[in-house]
Amino acid sequence: MTKAYFKAILREIWRSKARFFSILLIIFLGVAFYTGIRATGPDMLQAADTYFAKQKLATNSVQSTMGLTKADTKVLDKHQDVLTYQAVKYLDVNQLNNNRVVRVSELPTKQSLDQLTVVSGRLPKRANEIVLDQQAKRLQPSLKLGSTYRIVSSKTLNQKFKRRTFKVVGFVNSPRYVENVSRGVTTVGKGTLDYLAFVQPKTLRLNVATRIDVQFKNLAKVTPYSATYKRLNKQNTAKLKRWLKPQAKKRQQQLQRQARAKLKPLAQQVAALKAQVPATTPALVKLTAQLKAATAQVNAIEKPTYLYTDRSDNPGYTEYHENTQRVVALSTVFPLFFIAIAALICLTTMTRMVEELRLQMGTLKALGYSNAAVGSEFMIYGGLAALVGTGLGVGFGVNFFPQFIAQAYGSMYNLPAISVQYLWPDIMVALVIALVCTLGTALVVLRVDLRSLPAQLLQPKAPKAGQTLLLERWRGLWRRLSFNHKITLRNLFRYKQRLLMTVLGIAGCMAMMITGFGLKDSIGDISSKQFNELWHYDAIVTRNGQETAAQKRTISRPKLYQNSLLLKSKQVTIKQNGVAEQTATLGVPKAMAQLNRFVVLRNRQTHRVYHLSNQGAIIDEKLAKLYDVKVGDQLPIKLAGQTTKKVKIAAIAENYVNHFVYLSPTYYQHVFGAKPVYNANLVQFKTTNEKKENAYANTLLKQAGILNVTLMSTEKKTNFKMFDSMNLVVLIFVVSAGALALVVLYNLTNINVSERIRELSTIKVLGFYDGEVTMYIFRENLILTGLGIIFGCFLGNWLHAYILQTAETNALMFSPGIHPMSYVYSALLTVAFSLVVMIMMHRKLKRVNMLDALKSVD
Repeated sequence: MTKAYFKAILREIWRSKARFFSILLIIFLGVAFYTGIRATGPDMLQAADTYFAKQKLATNSVQSTMGLTKADTKVLDKHQDVLTYQAVKYLDVNQLNNNRVVRVSELPTKQSLDQLTVVSGRLPKRANEIVLDQQAKRLQPSLKLGSTYRIVSSKTLNQKFKRRTFKVVGFVNSPRYVENVSRGVTTVGKGTLDYLAFVQPKTLRLNVATRIDVQFKNLAKVTPYSATYKRLNKQNTAKLKRWLKPQAKKRQQQLQRQARAKLKPLAQQVAALKAQVPATTPALVKLTAQLKAATAQVNAIEKPTYLYTDRSDNPGYTEYHENTQRVVALSTVFPLFFIAIAALICLTTMTRMVEELRLQMGTLKALGYSNAAVGSEFMIYGGLAALVGTGLGVGFGVNFFPQFIAQAYGSMYNLPAISVQYLWPDIMVALVIALVCTLGTALVVLRVDLRSLPAQLLQPKAPKAGQTLLLERWRGLWRRLSFNHKITLRNLFRYKQRLLMTVLGIAGCMAMMITGFGLKDSIGDISSKQFNELWHYDAIVTRNGQETAAQKRTISRPKLYQNSLLLKSKQVTIKQNGVAEQTATLGVPKAMAQLNRFVVLRNRQTHRVYHLSNQGAIIDEKLAKLYDVKVGDQLPIKLAGQTTKKVKIAAIAENYVNHFVYLSPTYYQHVFGAKPVYNANLVQFKTTNEKKENAYANTLLKQAGILNVTLMSTEKKTNFKMFDSMNLVVLIFVVSAGALALVVLYNLTNINVSERIRELSTIKVLGFYDGEVTMYIFRENLILTGLGIIFGCFLGNWLHAYILQTAETNALMFSPGIHPMSYVYSALLTVAFSLVVMIMMHRKLKRVNMLDALKSVD
């Protein structure tokens, strides 16, 4: 390539800088989207991996129904070459003074595992100091550094604390609980933990450890969630079970020895009395019976059950990985969808460029330049746009999108900020795609012209021939159309490639905007549908047993009270291979016929109302989807302390937040072999008032036997605060789609004007005003925009459904509908972009030099 030829290429880039920068911008947007969203999932996983390693999160945990002793830790001491362990003591407490269920744990003298992250303040150093989970601050805003924290629970639990008044010296995050809302299940109070508290050792009166946390050394450098991690963890769990298996029998024998030692004085007393009095003496008979009963109890002491869990049982751990996989799923379809539009526009742009430079190509070929040299101009032109666009796109996308999306998920998890990673395989794929979009399309367009003779290239290309439209045969309508309208319709079908590209480009952008607005609708509808249409109660009152007369009076006496429903409410777990363990609320209403006044159980699509029967359970739609079950199938559920039971599914009902399983009293007894204990009330209020509701809850908590009062207004405020951050994701969709729509419309309109500049100059010479010349083009654009909007509505529906399916969490189901106004907003934005482009084109057309445009190219 000569120096002069290279200068000519640079001049061509500068002469057609609008076209060059439009290609660059399209490549930039496509690459930024692809590399940015592709990097988000790995970046989020890397942040979790680093956090778990830094805080030394345990890989496994062991618990026992009778506690864990030093004999258990001695077994683990023998295997210190392969593991590290830490014994933990904790109590779950139902706080009667603040209506919360709290896990109070003693901090080990040295935190070798599960190290806490101090968010503010410091860790406790004295016996009267306490640190609280960061979740406590969200649930109880009055808690601050330096404030007094009191533990007020049942008399039995209070006695297990050496002190119950503490000074708050810090707020922390535990690596065991990365999710901001859930803290797992418990057998205390309402069945779920609200937050955690940590105190100094020897605060609790416990003789044995509650849990032993274990970290296997062979997993230290293995990436969490990977197949290798799962395989090694399975082997490690099997080893742990094998090592501790003999301990159950030893612990049983130890407890029996301790119990017999306590009986020894009684046995000696009976033996001494037998030697002194006849066997029929009443006192001897009574003592003998007591000894016999006590001995029977000692012999009845069973072996403790050892429970083995791993990280996947921690709330949020598995779900976080599933969320990153959802982002990965989005990154495979959405950016490619974006790039496909870019490829179409590049094809149109490069086609126009080749047609414009036919004369130059013919001249160069006549001068003896080879096909490679002639084609190199287009290769350099397109390649430079691809390289610069890719470089800028990677720099922007990798640094912006992961941070933006992780921030949206950040409200759901307490993990540290992500670090940017440049994933070179994905960057290379993006570069190849960008080069294919430019160089590939240029080669496709050049393949004919490079084979042509110079004489053919030096002649102008014949304009596209007009053709008779089918619409012209409808003579009644065609005669009534004005000349301008007839020309518009003929031109639309004359340039079919432009018609197709414009419609597809606008449809793609319209689809992405509909998806963005649709996501906002789907997220926003969760709150209104769940709390206004499906749940018609204002509070849940949890007791320690059946309702007493005093409790009934306390619940129904305040003026705020309207109605209530007695039911059994317990947390159950559902576990199945391939699906993260789910927690659901088991509900058994005493008055089955009254349930639908408090909870609407209906089909989501038909709104047909379901009623409980004695033939099976009603479960929520998301739970059925997760476990791939339908009506008539069996679902395994497990109550704490009981074996897994299977329930038959009688109906699947609409629900958006959390999971439920409703059974009739008769069916519950059939499944679990016992009558339900109605330990809860769903309560309806006459009016909603935060101050009155809090006063009502405080009154109930003073009543003996009432463990917890959950106000739905508080739940709504807490659970849906996280959805505000999802607006960031919606903003990404709308802004990105809008930017692409603007570039697409500008590029295609600019090409259209360039192709027909002689035609437009001719009509200007014939006396058309500037506005009429602009409308000559704008009418076509408006029709194409309308067609793109119509096609985009269908495409947007499909893309929105796909995004919802991949973006849902396990405990959440999005409302699948899109509001009509979302279609209107998307259409109006698309039309607005079209108007902006036409204003720009109008200014360009006003400055057209008609004489130059009409010069012959012969």
